[in-house]
Amino acid sequence: MITEAKFKHALKEMMAEVPLEDINVTTLCAKCGCHRQTFYYHYQDIYDLIAAIFLNESLPSLDRAKGPKESVKALLAYVKENFSFLRATYNSAARDLTDDFLFGKLNAKLLLLWTKNPPADLKIESLRAVARRFSHLISDEFGYCFKDPKLTPEKFGRRMGKLNEAIVTILLPDLLEIAKKEESK
Repeated sequence: MITEAKFKHALKEMMAEVPLEDINVTTLCAKCGCHRQTFYYHYQDIYDLIAAIFLNESLPSLDRAKGPKESVKALLAYVKENFSFLRATYNSAARDLTDDFLFGKLNAKLLLLWTKNPPADLKIESLRAVARRFSHLISDEFGYCFKDPKLTPEKFGRRMGKLNEAIVTILLPDLLEIAKKEESK
């Protein structure tokens, strides 16, 4: 395993058991069996490492998704699987990184899907606006859940699964309809 991957894996592993505020470069390096200088060769600080994790994180199931509903389910599965890491980063100084990651992944996927197969007779600017609004709603709801310290990944999955189903089947069509009205003005 390359050094950067060791740091990423170790940080995620540690965050499942220890609050982010209690993790420092020294403890992270001890877990990886590396020197502090090695860490600082690659990263400026722990938050730089978190940014690198988000930047390089791949979501194969999201990449394979063929529609908005499947995309939301794939993102939900990723969040549930990485719940401890995402909740810890959200509830730290890295909140913006977490929000941007979740929003960015879903927004990019929706735009990709809709560029190939538009869901309505809308201009690309309107589709971008719908993708942005929809992605913000989903990522904001994830963030709302991350604030609850008693919420388990299983309860999160159930709660968000129901909500996301409603958002996709009820709210998304309404957002598309609003975009049509905005275009006709």
